Amino acid sequence: MKKIYIIGDMDTVSAFRLSGVEGVISVKDDAPSRLEEVIKKGVAGIVMMTSEVAVDLQKRIAQINLAMEGPVVIEIPGIDETEGFSRSVVGYIAEALGISLES
Repeated sequence: MKKIYIIGDMDTVSAFRLSGVEGVISVKDDAPSRLEEVIKKGVAGIVMMTSEVAVDLQKRIAQINLAMEGPVVIEIPGIDETEGFSRSVVGYIAEALGISLES
């Protein structure tokens, strides 16, 4: 079974770990290598990255999402970001996958 990962700041990763999501603490400078490490494991189905660490990875994220069989990489706001979570994590995942989960 594929796993969900979060890559981001310590507070966001810690919050997701409480719900059983695998996490990798990262800063902007080491985010590219952390993303590649998670992908290389081959067990990630979804990788969520906080906006703060994903800021310079838009091209790589698009490449992963369009050219690879998996995982799906999505950008979410971190806990400390001013916009915060404007919707649920499921909403962010649904948007990334281009599906509607509402009935």
